[in-house]
Amino acid sequence: MPTNKVSIVPVKLESTPTASTTAGRSPVKPICIIQANQLKVSFYPGIKNYVIETIMKELCNHDS
Repeated sequence: MPTNKVSIVPVKLESTPTASTTAGRSPVKPICIIQANQLKVSFYPGIKNYVIETIMKELCNHDS
């Protein structure tokens, strides 16, 4: 049975600000920023712990 090679690629998600989402609110500031060689990860208020844990595990796996 042939197996297909799967590639994992980085994805950058950005929301497009609209007038209704930015009106009267100051920009949200990150609560933590991690910078590595060619990488910058920002965590914002409300992020779930499992997301932080997953990102940290991936960073550790690729750092070694």
